[in-house]
Amino acid sequence: MHVDLRRLRPPDLVALFAGMLLVVSLFLPWYQFPAGSRDAFSALTVSELPAALAAVLAFALVAVTVTQRSPALPVALATFTTVVGFVSAAVILARTVALPASATGRCYGLWLALAGAVLVTGAAFLSLRDESPFWGVPAGG
Repeated sequence: MHVDLRRLRPPDLVALFAGMLLVVSLFLPWYQFPAGSRDAFSALTVSELPAALAAVLAFALVAVTVTQRSPALPVALATFTTVVGFVSAAVILARTVALPASATGRCYGLWLALAGAVLVTGAAFLSLRDESPFWGVPAGG
């Protein structure tokens, strides 16, 4: 496995940042309850799983982009990441509108997660459309 960082393009870098934002936001407070604030894992049952999967796929997209000579696997993974990111953003948006039982408010982690999911979706979609390497090096080189 040969790692070539010259294959990274701007959407891939955005996906990396968005994946990190999404991972961090899962451990930040999402909701305020009478007993205190809770993160996504303690406040929800399964709604946080698409967000965690979208974050993992964002990291995988970057890893596959820098290690694969052929564009086939990065393009396939970008397509899958776009779909999962969209589902994740929709689930987080729904959890933003509909609070869990006994929750009294929303916290900043929820908003960061929504931003991260939207950024993962947008970065993966733009990665599909961007065919030029970041540093101007041919994809096979």
